[in-house]
Amino acid sequence: MPAWSTNLGHLPSENDPSAPEAARLRGAFTRAVVEAATARAGPASWPSAVRCIATVGPKGCRAWILVAREGPDAVAWSCPSCGEQGVVTGFAGSASDMSIHGARDKEVTWGFAEDEYEILRLATIGRNELRRVVVRASPHAEIPGLLLVRATIDELDEVYTLVEELEGRTRSRKKLEILTGLRFSLSTAMDGF
Repeated sequence: MPAWSTNLGHLPSENDPSAPEAARLRGAFTRAVVEAATARAGPASWPSAVRCIATVGPKGCRAWILVAREGPDAVAWSCPSCGEQGVVTGFAGSASDMSIHGARDKEVTWGFAEDEYEILRLATIGRNELRRVVVRASPHAEIPGLLLVRATIDELDEVYTLVEELEGRTRSRKKLEILTGLRFSLSTAMDGF
């Protein structure tokens, strides 16, 4: 498998209509990898909530990507399923760099579903203090589709407020059901049940 070496500053915007779709997809994947890797402290590799975008045979790989911070401006990633891997540089101080937002208090574990993760990733664009909480999610080792995050009560309370805001703006019944589930899981984590 190829080893990708990517400078984040050289990637097209996800919304750049002049860039080919494959380049926008690779850019979105690379930004998600950087966000995940910089959202946690320490250089140890860990499974993120980012899915592999490599094509394996007639379909996509979709395995969870392992990420690790390798220095102030280097992130390594790899797919344990298909073997694709790479290093990303050029992200320090960018909107994708989540390292400047750090938790200080005691943390609790919050579990939520992958479809909830996608809603929260979209809702936290430009809100890095909340995005940092969401993107440090890691898949549960035994329960498919369940993601876990270690966060402070204050961080979870801020995410709860965001979910309430989203509920107030949403008219889709399906999305309202998902948001209701998010509020319940957040309450459970914050109350310690």
